[in-house]
Amino acid sequence: GQTRAAMAAWGAQIRARIERAKTPPAGAGAGRVIVTLRVARSGQLLSVTLARSSGKAALDRAALQAVRRAGQFAPAPTGLNAQSYAFDLPMAFR
Repeated sequence: GQTRAAMAAWGAQIRARIERAKTPPAGAGAGRVIVTLRVARSGQLLSVTLARSSGKAALDRAALQAVRRAGQFAPAPTGLNAQSYAFDLPMAFR
């Protein structure tokens, strides 16, 4: 239970930081993208990939750019001891 709670709290911090970095592309319309990111225990972004496309290249690109722009995340909370963790993050553009 504690590990799951720590993952959820850390994931929420990461999501909030990415949401602040998100800029919808002009004229691209609405859509939903799912990205998979791998974050090191230190908070360093190791990779980001498109898990599910919105069907619109501009939105897919904006989602990947938001994750990269968010840059360094907070380190993993105590109790999360793996080298890195993967998160699937749905991102909505309206």
